[in-house]
Amino acid sequence: MNAENYDIKQMKQAWIEMGKALGIDMRPCDPDNFNNMKTSLERLQDRYRKACDFSIVGAIIFTILIFFMPSLREEYRLSVAITFAFVMLANAYAQYLLWRGVGKINPLIMPITQVSSMAKHYKKCHILYIILGSFVAIPWIAYFLYAISRSGIRDTDGIVGGAIIGGICGLYGLWQYLRDYRNLNME
Repeated sequence: MNAENYDIKQMKQAWIEMGKALGIDMRPCDPDNFNNMKTSLERLQDRYRKACDFSIVGAIIFTILIFFMPSLREEYRLSVAITFAFVMLANAYAQYLLWRGVGKINPLIMPITQVSSMAKHYKKCHILYIILGSFVAIPWIAYFLYAISRSGIRDTDGIVGGAIIGGICGLYGLWQYLRDYRNLNME
């Protein structure tokens, strides 16, 4: 068992004991699932780490798929594939920075005000990342649609449907991140 997991378990135990001392019933509904419960800080770290990993894997796999896409004209393949890889790797780097930043928050040794201010800082950084990411992703999508239309593909229902589903999933993911940041300030 590494020291970080031990510290997290100590923090959970301290919260339980404080709740008992204050007369707050903090028992989980499912005692067998107690070891699998995570704090908002742990959930944020996991989400950022997974997003970074998926961006790297997506950059590799989908760049290759775009490069060998038979319906895309030869003149657009290389530029679309390279710009896609650039966008995904930039996303992975931003997720990595947020993951490392949130990982620096340690409620065991930091005062509550410092934990709260760091959580607010990384929440602002995440929102700024979403705004700046939109200014990168939207032009890339427009360029991809341009390349598709110049390649003679007129049926773009799948692309529009994918954009709608992706937008809904993105908004749901943003809601989860913001919920965990809000809960982090309350914990």
